[in-house]
Amino acid sequence: MQPSIASNSILKISRRNLLAAGLGWLGVAALEADAGPLGRILRSRGRRCSGEAAPAPLFDIHVHLFGVGEGGTGCRMARSITTGLQFNGLVWALGLRQPGVTLDAKYEQELTRQLDASGLDGAAILGQDAVYDHRGRPDWERTSFYVPNDYVFAVTTRHAEKMIPCPSINPDRADALDELARCHEHGARLFKIHPPTQGVDVADRKHGRFFRRCAELDMAVLVHTGHEHSAPVIDRHLAGPRRLEFALDQGCTIVACHAGTGWPTDSPDQLPEFLALLRRYTRLWGDTAVLGTAGRVRDFTRLLDEPLARDRLLHGSDFPFPAAPLAFADRIGNEAAERLAGERNWLKLDLELKEALGIGHASARRASQVVQRGQRVDPRTSSGR
Repeated sequence: MQPSIASNSILKISRRNLLAAGLGWLGVAALEADAGPLGRILRSRGRRCSGEAAPAPLFDIHVHLFGVGEGGTGCRMARSITTGLQFNGLVWALGLRQPGVTLDAKYEQELTRQLDASGLDGAAILGQDAVYDHRGRPDWERTSFYVPNDYVFAVTTRHAEKMIPCPSINPDRADALDELARCHEHGARLFKIHPPTQGVDVADRKHGRFFRRCAELDMAVLVHTGHEHSAPVIDRHLAGPRRLEFALDQGCTIVACHAGTGWPTDSPDQLPEFLALLRRYTRLWGDTAVLGTAGRVRDFTRLLDEPLARDRLLHGSDFPFPAAPLAFADRIGNEAAERLAGERNWLKLDLELKEALGIGHASARRASQVVQRGQRVDPRTSSGR
């Protein structure tokens, strides 16, 4: 999760508009190879292509599931979030408060509706684990945002033609290895860690066995990197890309969410750390989640201007946070920016903005390939062009 609505200079907020100021090809054999959740999406895509060699699906690797616990979902959200401008702006803009339906259920409905009409073939739906104490027990007082893995599996099972589960596993939890095995058995092929909000140091050598097991299972690990602006941060230094080095050395496939980016006012500048690691580790990727917002224009431009980074970015929207096409008018032109600004489907808007920037479809196809084939993807042949 990322930027504050206020700080991204939203010019208009309405259910019609929320504007801010601002790889290749997989053949039929590959479609049949994976019987898991992504395999269903791949086979569905293959059917639509009438049996011909089907292009890799357009895939969003970073879509949030959230709720406040209404209807027994098990979700939690701290009062510091639910009373804030950002949360309430999103609730209003998405129309999540409707008579006769819980907020959690309405969010699932709205996410499903937008995904179905987005032009995307599928998306990874993210959970959010708790903070854990030194004994590996949940620390609910320090947990600001929680989406249980069981809820992720329930929602993605209900919408299996479009969604795959991306649970969240904090390696500090006492049963981390057991939870990893359980999630893998339930069909998950990737999961998320959010170090600055979960208070976990992924560079701690005590996690070596955990990350080696991730590598053995071909479980891609999404790790938040860069500066966080939407949830309380326990330690901002835990988001430094350099901390991924230990997990990479254990053989993991790592997706550095947000690619170590931040706002121009953030310090330190973590993007150079991400770029330096890309040159050393072929199993490292970045995602473009939240990079379409006004606060990230500078850093997204820096990534787009770096050829190596362009070929190692995977499409992610960070839904429900909307992109800000007007902020990119200098790069894509005023006419394109204004046209995109009228798009009401935020998932479609994010993908089309990134396509206008020259990376959208290529990075979305690459995302599905990385999830499907894990460590076996060669970045030199996965440009998606």
